[in-house]
Amino acid sequence: MAKPRKVKETSRNTQTDSCVLIGMDTLKKTLERDFFAEVVIDFCCPESDRIDLIIHLDCNFGLIESLFHLNSGNWGNFHQYSSGDIKTSPFQTALYALNQDNSAFVDIKELSLHLADTSIIISRIPNLCIQDSLEPILVSISANFVHFTKGMSQMPYEIFVPIFEETSGTLIQNNHGQDATPSYTDFWGVYFEDCEEAQVYDVQHKAIIDHSDFFLLNELNG
Repeated sequence: MAKPRKVKETSRNTQTDSCVLIGMDTLKKTLERDFFAEVVIDFCCPESDRIDLIIHLDCNFGLIESLFHLNSGNWGNFHQYSSGDIKTSPFQTALYALNQDNSAFVDIKELSLHLADTSIIISRIPNLCIQDSLEPILVSISANFVHFTKGMSQMPYEIFVPIFEETSGTLIQNNHGQDATPSYTDFWGVYFEDCEEAQVYDVQHKAIIDHSDFFLLNELNG
């Protein structure tokens, strides 16, 4: 697997020649408030009826502190409920409103959390929305923290969620060699300073494994 980019871009566009996105400020302010972050949002229009977002959140604290606030209910503000006891976060609500205000379908292609000691890069996979999957991803990172940090001895500087297994021409397979549904909590790519290539973290088995049959989703998307 290729070594990922480490330098973050600093300039962002909220408008292109091909599309204008209405209501961006509300989404941006919601994320800034709930994640205590500086937020920059890029977007592009790959199709006339679709707008893809790339969201960057920059936080001044590290992963341990972030997970502490997550587990306390103070980071992400996920513990919200709408009528009918359907669990929604302000992030989900703001994205829903963005879709209501624009004629094109608005979706998140990538969301990056840049913390003081690591970056978490979440890429879109088919049939799963990042805004709906963010809380389970972060909860899973919290539950697996001791294991992917090698017993808290090494902090990866980047965590890619997810990466996929490629075996016998099949994009994703489960442990029985059958086609499996894409998931954010199967395999992650973790980069450590003392290793040039990504290591693969098996979420279900809580172990770092051989990476010869894996690739980053970003490589697939080009």
